[in-house]
Amino acid sequence: MPNTGEQDRFHIIRWSLLRGSRWAMAPFCLGLMVALLLVLAQFFRELAHAIAEFGGMVGSDVILAVLKLADLVFVANLLVLIIAAGVELFIPRASDVAHEDSFGLSSVEFSILKLRVVASITAIATIDLLEDFINIDQTDKTGVLWQIAILLTFVVSGVLLALMDRLSTIRH
Repeated sequence: MPNTGEQDRFHIIRWSLLRGSRWAMAPFCLGLMVALLLVLAQFFRELAHAIAEFGGMVGSDVILAVLKLADLVFVANLLVLIIAAGVELFIPRASDVAHEDSFGLSSVEFSILKLRVVASITAIATIDLLEDFINIDQTDKTGVLWQIAILLTFVVSGVLLALMDRLSTIRH
């Protein structure tokens, strides 16, 4: 059995490796920030297109243009949620620094994050379905049925996740 000095050294090395491994998330977060800039550029491209074409648009075209903008906003929101969770892993809060054994994972509230991610994905799927519903004459009906099935799957998944989180908080 190793002596306490070796155990302490092993403990320090283990925690140092765990703390250092968090920085592997940095390239992913940077990549998602670039993706967020792409979504921002696409948002302004769609906005400029909607403004330029506004004079010739009928009611459903305006609604479609707005839905495309809202869809991009939800995608951006989803990216920001994921980026924020990733950044929180490798840049600990001041309250986490006070705890020697904590390395940031406790500060990320994964139950809230996963519900927000499912809600964002559900909103994106809903907007895509609304876009197809507005153009139902030109849309493949089988594709719409698949979109409805996928949307309902997201909704049921979100409800089950919320229920599981609720049950886990009641037990603790």
